[in-house]
Amino acid sequence: MTARYKKRLLAILLFFIATPVLFAQPGSGYRQDYHFLHSGNLVADKDFYWLTVIGKTPALQQLLAGNQQLLAIHDRQLATLKSHVSDSCTWATSLLNDLRFSPTDSLEIAGALHTLYLGNKPLFDDLVDKQLRPSGYYQRFVPLSNEELLLHAWGQTVVGVNYIIDQFGLGKKLRYPRIDTANYNVNSRYYRTALKDMFAYLSELTSGMTLFYDPSLAVAMQLMDLNDRDEPARFEPMETGENQAACREIPHTDWSKYKFATIVIPGNGPELTTTPISPINKMHCAIAAMRYKDGWAPFIIVSGGYCYPFRGPYCEAIEMKKFLVTRFGIPPQAILIDPHARHTTTNIRNADRLIIRYGIPLTKPSDFITTQSQLHMAAGAAFDQRNLNELGYLPYRDKQQLSIHDISFYPVVEALHMDPYDPLDP
Repeated sequence: MTARYKKRLLAILLFFIATPVLFAQPGSGYRQDYHFLHSGNLVADKDFYWLTVIGKTPALQQLLAGNQQLLAIHDRQLATLKSHVSDSCTWATSLLNDLRFSPTDSLEIAGALHTLYLGNKPLFDDLVDKQLRPSGYYQRFVPLSNEELLLHAWGQTVVGVNYIIDQFGLGKKLRYPRIDTANYNVNSRYYRTALKDMFAYLSELTSGMTLFYDPSLAVAMQLMDLNDRDEPARFEPMETGENQAACREIPHTDWSKYKFATIVIPGNGPELTTTPISPINKMHCAIAAMRYKDGWAPFIIVSGGYCYPFRGPYCEAIEMKKFLVTRFGIPPQAILIDPHARHTTTNIRNADRLIIRYGIPLTKPSDFITTQSQLHMAAGAAFDQRNLNELGYLPYRDKQQLSIHDISFYPVVEALHMDPYDPLDP
């Protein structure tokens, strides 16, 4: 591998750290008729979908398992995992640092993938064209060649696995420490004991860790489980659960009767663990109910997960749906839930995802409900910059303030792209 190509691969691996902006053509890549594959671990599926696809492609597994470069990395990681069962390491840093993907290993893996792609192009093209592109999970990469998309997917995996280990294993303060940190002090005796026991438990599962990424992925997923962070899997599949009734109505909706496709209510978590719905969310719901009854849109999207207070028992979207039905008589089949969003940026992004995946017209704007305290933040340029900083793109187009409570926007297909920096809501 030439020095020039090594530099190019390194640039790809640093893509999400240094320059997280790539513009795709709207609508390219994603197909609404795509059927997702499942590994049995929905959290892993959502955080690392291309690894799920590999797990469902035996020919590709065999190819990766037989590559000597990848095998050497796999064996070293597996040996590290097993060594922690009986060694003297007890602190999080000594237990977990070597299970992160180092820049050297990441670059070597990217080089091996490059070589394998060149020698097995039809197999990898099949993976990209029939799975990764139409899934929408890699929507921002669709202008790239298949090889580049594959390498960017690997770079995204490096970021995602390392982020989880940093957040839930090493206790680093990352994007939103107030709600996204580990449940425990990672340096406490209890957590150190739990980590040591985690390695003993994972050692029982090593016979199933056959690919180069398996040991690190297993550690990352187990760390999330230790902290009860299964938020991405909650309420899934929504289209056969909480959203089933509304999904049945969507194909029969006369959209010409409405100015807006949906009314989006962002979450605002309560400060008290005894309070199901915050005072501000009550007002959000009241405004949305008025708009709905005035015929603004046929559907309301309630967006918000288990966020505030930290480890609180209530899901914002579920509680808002209950409140809309019981207080205002909104029919349940007119309400779509997004129980995963954790921030205002992802309230809009996740609403986009429901609109796109459920077949709601993209040619109609949606109405984003705010209270006065939130309006200036959401309507202003600072919010645009926040989205660019955190997501790498704007999850809306043609945003326009309509009143002190309403902001209209159009969805963008880029919103389907999964975010490795938010493992609780990728």
